[in-house]
Amino acid sequence: MIKMNIERFIKARKALGLSQAELCDGICTQATLSKFENSGKAPAIRILTQLCARLSLTLDDVFPVNPPAQSQASELLDQAEFKLITSEYDSASTDLAGVNFSDLSTNGQMQYYFVKGYLTALLEKPIADALYYFNLILNDLDDTHSTIFTQLAYTGSGIAYSHNNENQKSEFFFQKVFDDLHTLPLNDNKAIWRALNMVFYTAQYFAHVKDYETSDSLLKYGYEICATNHVTYYSARICYRLAQNALAEGKPKSDVIDMVNDAKAFARMNNNQHLLEMIKADNWD
Repeated sequence: MIKMNIERFIKARKALGLSQAELCDGICTQATLSKFENSGKAPAIRILTQLCARLSLTLDDVFPVNPPAQSQASELLDQAEFKLITSEYDSASTDLAGVNFSDLSTNGQMQYYFVKGYLTALLEKPIADALYYFNLILNDLDDTHSTIFTQLAYTGSGIAYSHNNENQKSEFFFQKVFDDLHTLPLNDNKAIWRALNMVFYTAQYFAHVKDYETSDSLLKYGYEICATNHVTYYSARICYRLAQNALAEGKPKSDVIDMVNDAKAFARMNNNQHLLEMIKADNWD
């Protein structure tokens, strides 16, 4: 029998200032939660998944003992997810190909499909393939829509439809994401990556439909997340998108160039060669 890390669960609840009643509201009875915390009597897996999601924990966090293959698979998945940030799509695809899917937990499977779906959409492969991966999350693995992967799947679906020039369908998904952007958990680096992912691509969509006011607002929110949490991975892309928006809005050229220079500086800091090449190709100098 696998030993559960109940202490981590309780610590996460208290760190968020939640009482047992507040945590279990709408998920299960307080008695069920109390039995779990006091005696280790685990509730149904669907209830446990929802409780963990509310605490920004995964099942892996409360079942910490994993076989070695899971650890290796998780490491490759994290590498692939991080490479989405710097647009190293081919390298991310290589990492993903090395993951043994049968070794993954439910949470790992959702991460796999999220990354696979994004790569499919961003590399502009058939839209049906991208939507297939996102639907596996939305309709099968997270059918109660209780984890962050639902929001990531909505974002990815929006990206796929946007790349396919189906703006009405794209807007449907990005609006779902937009409504929850300011309530996303930001309690660890991975959560921050994912929040920034959704903020950035939603902002990019609004720029695509020329709603620069909304796009700029989201980008500035994303930049604030980066600054507050000392995470610079998305700063370069945010600054560059702000520069592109500013140019489209007819703002002073000096302001635009300042934003481009900020994007270059952050890109060099994070070795984002893809963005540096893009800026050079756009010939801002």
